[in-house]
Amino acid sequence: MKRIISITFVIIILATAYTAGAQQSSAQVMIANIPFAFTANSKTLPAGKYTITVLNSSSDRKALQIRSMNGRFSAMILTNAVIGHVSDNAKLVFERYDDRYFFAQAQLPGDSTTLAALRSKEHKHAVATAKMKSVVVILAE
Repeated sequence: MKRIISITFVIIILATAYTAGAQQSSAQVMIANIPFAFTANSKTLPAGKYTITVLNSSSDRKALQIRSMNGRFSAMILTNAVIGHVSDNAKLVFERYDDRYFFAQAQLPGDSTTLAALRSKEHKHAVATAKMKSVVVILAE
């Protein structure tokens, strides 16, 4: 009886480890060099090279983690899925209001779904008060 419980326990541990490894290997990751400081979910991040990871790719409401390559800066962003055109390249979209950039969207290559960031209070305030708006698209790897 003890042996059956031990074997069952080992099988459960191995199945859990296999599932965790499969989830990590299917993570959707982009790398981008962002040449300006920007705001993502009320956090200001400096210019630099970043990894953008889709954390819960099987969920209806995906979250993105934006993290600098040196690991010093990061932000988490909740998104809404917006169906559009299939993109050949991974891309990030920023909205510029006067001299401030806000992370707005991410799209993975070969996917018609764009992940649109939920707007923070700061972003909504910039939309309402800015004199000039532009959109900046950065291609990612």
